[in-house]
Amino acid sequence: MGRNTGLKRALTGLAAGALLAGAAAAAEPDFDAWLEAAGLGSYQPAEEDWDAIRARAMEEGEVTVYSSMSAIAAVAAAFEKAYPGIKVNAYDLGSEKTIEKVVREHRAGIRDVDVVNTGGAAQMIYELLPSQSIVNYVPRYLQDAIPEELQQPLLTQVVEATVLFYNEDTYPDGPPVTNIWELTEPEWRKRTGMKSPLGSLTTLAMIAGLVEHADDFAAAYEARYGEPVQLSDGIENATYEFFHRLIRNDMVIYDSGSKLAAASGLPGQEAPPVVFSSMHYLNKNASDGYRNAILYDIAPAGVFAYSTYTSIAGMAPHPNAAKLFVAFQMGSDDLSPDMAIEPPYDEGETADRLLGLAPFYKIGTFSPRSDVPRPEGAGNWDEVTKIWGTPAFQRDNVAKVADFWVYETSY
Repeated sequence: MGRNTGLKRALTGLAAGALLAGAAAAAEPDFDAWLEAAGLGSYQPAEEDWDAIRARAMEEGEVTVYSSMSAIAAVAAAFEKAYPGIKVNAYDLGSEKTIEKVVREHRAGIRDVDVVNTGGAAQMIYELLPSQSIVNYVPRYLQDAIPEELQQPLLTQVVEATVLFYNEDTYPDGPPVTNIWELTEPEWRKRTGMKSPLGSLTTLAMIAGLVEHADDFAAAYEARYGEPVQLSDGIENATYEFFHRLIRNDMVIYDSGSKLAAASGLPGQEAPPVVFSSMHYLNKNASDGYRNAILYDIAPAGVFAYSTYTSIAGMAPHPNAAKLFVAFQMGSDDLSPDMAIEPPYDEGETADRLLGLAPFYKIGTFSPRSDVPRPEGAGNWDEVTKIWGTPAFQRDNVAKVADFWVYETSY
């Protein structure tokens, strides 16, 4: 099968990718008037009157949220408890369906959604933002607490990560591998796992981010084998070569993140796999008795970080309720890095401080705010080596990554 044919198949199966070529819509003729009335974009005041915003939000009476995160239901319930006069219509759609639904509704002139939360930097920043499907909104009280790159061009709601899990019950003396290329060796045949990037924008973006750091993969190969990596026919760089070899080492593809976490983490296994998993599944150690640990000290890295964004939908029918909801998600202005945050997080003074951060206050979903204490068990999150992909690279390469994946897994 030729690579062009593979690209067509990949984009047919990838909803968000299929929309990339035609997502941008003509500018709304009354978009600027809506921005001015809503106090968004260039019309956002230097000092926001939150009493007035709350009063207008109560008049609007509801807010509709499209999200890729299962925790959105808990945020919605907490918001309705804090603001009993505002109904939250929260939809947990996953990353692909969130992007697809926003694009299709915007192009059809349907203006029902108010807040959009999802990852997928390439789509959010280079498709939805310029097409006026979404608007960036950073509450003024947060501007000094969030690094510029995590608030522009879109506000990061939480920083998440895909990590490499191993089973510390099977390997009590420490990680079984120290170099990512070891996973391509015979000992690890059928003992690595991940979700397919054709069904997960998060996985697709993660692979694209690793491709962007191909030089690091090449350096890790040379550190392991003492010679430069030899690329197979048709393979462009060291990261693609890594996945080429990993797939041929019978990597197992899972259809859900929870199954990945179980595969690596269930206790009592003789030869558990190493898996690419969302970091937040580490919390299942406490809830489900798993024994997952993170391969922090692995070359070139074992943590692949990315942003999950929050934004206000273009022409949102309830812009003040949307502002209130975005601010609620990000937490109150009564937080400091040395503050003791004690569980339960959804009750009392702690809940009043964390607000919509409470469901995310756990290992694996970190606030972008510098004034929020790290949750217990976060360990050396701030110091560990992380690989970040850039939105521009994702925009230009996700189709190529999807095509590569289809081609490599088609035989």
